Amino acid sequence: MLVFAQSGYFHDLLDSFALGVVILNARGRVYAANTAAAALLGHSREELLSDPAVAADVFRRTDNPKALRRYLRTALRREHPGGPLRLQYRALDGTSLHLSLTFSHLVENEKVFGVMLQITDVTEIMTLHERERRILDEKYRVERERVESLRALSSAVAHQLRNPAMSIGGLTGLLLKKSPPDDPARPFLQAVLEESKRLEAIVAAVGEATLPLSPQTSCFSLRDLVQSRLAHVRAVTGERGLSAVWNLHGDDGRLCLDESLLGQALDEILLNAAEASPSGGRVDVALSAHRTADGHADHASITVRDQGPGIAADIIPFLFDPFFTTKAVGVGMGLCRARRIMAALDGEIRVDNHPDGGTVAILQVAGAPAPDDDADAEKSREAAV
Repeated sequence: MLVFAQSGYFHDLLDSFALGVVILNARGRVYAANTAAAALLGHSREELLSDPAVAADVFRRTDNPKALRRYLRTALRREHPGGPLRLQYRALDGTSLHLSLTFSHLVENEKVFGVMLQITDVTEIMTLHERERRILDEKYRVERERVESLRALSSAVAHQLRNPAMSIGGLTGLLLKKSPPDDPARPFLQAVLEESKRLEAIVAAVGEATLPLSPQTSCFSLRDLVQSRLAHVRAVTGERGLSAVWNLHGDDGRLCLDESLLGQALDEILLNAAEASPSGGRVDVALSAHRTADGHADHASITVRDQGPGIAADIIPFLFDPFFTTKAVGVGMGLCRARRIMAALDGEIRVDNHPDGGTVAILQVAGAPAPDDDADAEKSREAAV
């Protein structure tokens, strides 16, 4: 093999490759290179083979000489780095190239006698990626500005409506207190009072919907969270005369995300299930968590199924729309708010009819690693380098 590697045929074969090829011996010295590699690196093939100063110049022209040295040491130690190395390379004419490096071990009689380094010019691909990234960034910026404008408008409208709505409700309440029981105007005043309260609720919901969500990460037990929210919902529904029977089962696991926000989204789902269930109807709450070795969940789901009448097929597409509701009371912001929270948590919410009857809602989240775990992992990576 060594004789073949030194032959003219072998060098002609290397020159037939469109990508750059550099062959190193077991000591890391260059003993073969093709024309494409010489063109990419800006040095002649003879310079690459005979001048040690050229190798030093090649290292200096990369944006990360240390990474290149580690990569080559890994190759010469007969290890595998796990993927290509991406570098920026400053050519002799001052242009910047994006290069992708991979290697293969050269083996003869089960012994590694060298390393073949393949160099691919990915400048055009990276340029296209960068152009696409700039377009997406600009699109995101415009979208963000549009959302912020709508948020500011909604907040301003809510603020302007809040005081008149409260005044109407307050004055109507006073008129009701002063009017005699047989006053024929009382039903009309009562209707005005109820609608003013509804308007106040809508204004409050709009104001809340325009507030930015800033998730704060903490680690907690999935089962403990669900049990605490069930206790809260039991108290709320009990005051309303609702009597659902709750059945909690499934796996536990530790999640690391915003416990309060996830609890608020779960409240909306549990309240909907309780309101949809017949008196004494059962609501199943199933937990599923895929646990890592340390007990943390890398992903988890909460499935809530009620025994209510289900959802009409024609309104399912509108369930998460703001102010959409089929209830006689409420403003229709519960599911919209739940979806907004789940999006802020990088999670997902789905609501649909269950094949066996009733409605099923699923909250899915990815549990980030614990903060301490991240720090330990980073220290381990630094130590390895």
